[in-house]
Amino acid sequence: MTDSTPETAITTGGSEGEPERTLPLTVCMGWGVGSLGMAVMFGLISTFALSFMTNFLAISAGVAGLLLGLSKIYDGVTDPIMGVISDRTGGKMGRRRPYLLAGAFMLAASMVLMFNVPDFATPNGAAIYMTAMLLLYATAYTVFNVPYLAMPAEMTEGYHERSYLMSFRVYGIAGAGYVGYFAAPIIIDFFGGGRAGFESMAWIMGGAVLISSLACFYFTKDAPFKHKVESAPVGFRAQVRLLLQNRPFLWLMMAKMFGLLGQALSNPAKAFFFPLVLGASLTSFGWYWAAFYTAMIVSQRLWLKLGKSHGKRNIFVTALLLTVVVNLTWLLASPTEAYALTILRGVALGFLGGATLLMGQAMLPDTMEYDMRITGLRREGVYSGVYTTIEKFAFAFGPAVTGIVLASMGYISSSDGFVEQPDSAILAVYICAAGLPALAGLLGALSLLGYDLTEEKLKATKQIDAAATI
Repeated sequence: MTDSTPETAITTGGSEGEPERTLPLTVCMGWGVGSLGMAVMFGLISTFALSFMTNFLAISAGVAGLLLGLSKIYDGVTDPIMGVISDRTGGKMGRRRPYLLAGAFMLAASMVLMFNVPDFATPNGAAIYMTAMLLLYATAYTVFNVPYLAMPAEMTEGYHERSYLMSFRVYGIAGAGYVGYFAAPIIIDFFGGGRAGFESMAWIMGGAVLISSLACFYFTKDAPFKHKVESAPVGFRAQVRLLLQNRPFLWLMMAKMFGLLGQALSNPAKAFFFPLVLGASLTSFGWYWAAFYTAMIVSQRLWLKLGKSHGKRNIFVTALLLTVVVNLTWLLASPTEAYALTILRGVALGFLGGATLLMGQAMLPDTMEYDMRITGLRREGVYSGVYTTIEKFAFAFGPAVTGIVLASMGYISSSDGFVEQPDSAILAVYICAAGLPALAGLLGALSLLGYDLTEEKLKATKQIDAAATI
């Protein structure tokens, strides 16, 4: 097994007893910017696709939610397959980077096509078209994201340097917030709103996705990586049995499932909440997300410090519980409250979201290393595939539940934008934007109580000779 070795590096420092690890700043930034394109796509589709289909394509809320859910299930099924493929890939660029290049163009194309919908005589035609585009997007996301998330475990073995590296992913996601959540609504309004606004927005966002994804491919050319690993054959059942032995990974996945489910319920619901409950414009919606992601960026240095002194899991649990409290305050929101309170909620949720995102991402490669130590196998792609499968199932269930709740409580679909809704539909928006995300966050915090993979435990784990040649 051969490592690529960067020539210029910065020292990030190690904890006592752990040798310092180094990664080039350009590599950290280049890897982190890869999150921007994916997060723009993920955010726009998870937030606006349901609203776009119900309010501009006349697709019922229940059907639209079902389409989003089915596409995510397909996406989740393909993730482990993509993980195995990237694990078994060889070449001078390593096992992961070739897929970053292919995924970049596929993601950009799906962004443009998703919101540039031909005119169809019936909603059924639009529904079939959106199904095809959702599947294209799901495939593109898998091709890029699974190898991408497998890279950190190969790039560094430093326990705290993983947190440092993951902070650049948080910066990338926060940057995507400015691009996708802040700029996109303003662009839609600038180009007249409605379908025309979404069409123009999609072209601009598609360009941003392509540029950031290609930048990730280019600037990770000096990233440390492992060449193709030839391990002893392990069958599917044995793979599953070994995976189930990694209890920290299982508890982390359960916590991430509930945490992501809360986000998957809240994001599309807020696209309804702002115009229908608060009476706010899309531009106001954009400013809310600007406050959210500004707080997320500002919080990173603090969370890195607290994660090192108090433990990644403890910070994760605390942030989740505080997020539950803030989410419940949406139940008090009304058109008469000061908009400053809405912005304040955005700041609080962004600040706490910076912790949950950073700690959850930093704990993932720790569980990958733990697996390598107890099994002797390098299966980073398999683990990232399982991780993204959990993510996809959460975002399959979230929009589907939102659509079903809206439809069952009388939400009225339209092809001309938002229309007046009955009180029952407004109550459904409150439930999906506040109550259900709070419940999911609480369950996520409870799940983390079973996670016990500390820095000390990882160091004490017996190193098993790898089956691959080093």
